[in-house]
Amino acid sequence: MTLLGTGLLVVADAALGIWLGSIVFFSFIGAPTTFDVLDDDAGQVVNAIFPKYYQFGLGLGVVAFGAAVVGTAMDAFDGIGVAALALVGVVFTGYARWVLIPKMEAVGDDAFAQYHKQSVVLNGLTMLAVAGGIVASHL
Repeated sequence: MTLLGTGLLVVADAALGIWLGSIVFFSFIGAPTTFDVLDDDAGQVVNAIFPKYYQFGLGLGVVAFGAAVVGTAMDAFDGIGVAALALVGVVFTGYARWVLIPKMEAVGDDAFAQYHKQSVVLNGLTMLAVAGGIVASHL
């Protein structure tokens, strides 16, 4: 692998690793702690975090996807699996950001309870795709 190919792979790995870390932190530490402390008001806080959380993930996903595509196009490494899984994560995150969030906002304060299950499923699927992308980058 060339130095450029190695650099692109490092960029893809770093973006996916940071994204995975943010998902794990939010899902298993940030959100549960918010609910433990704020009880009924936690939904409002988490709903306020969601747009930024999804934008952050989208940015990292686009970086990972781009690095994998460029690396593959240059025959620097085989990043098809990395690119595909990053794209899956981007699609799920984009859906959450641009479809699910507006639905939540349209319903108002009760939106969190109504859309929480869908949000959890999308988050879990995104986490699996991102983790899979990291694994694929090392095969």
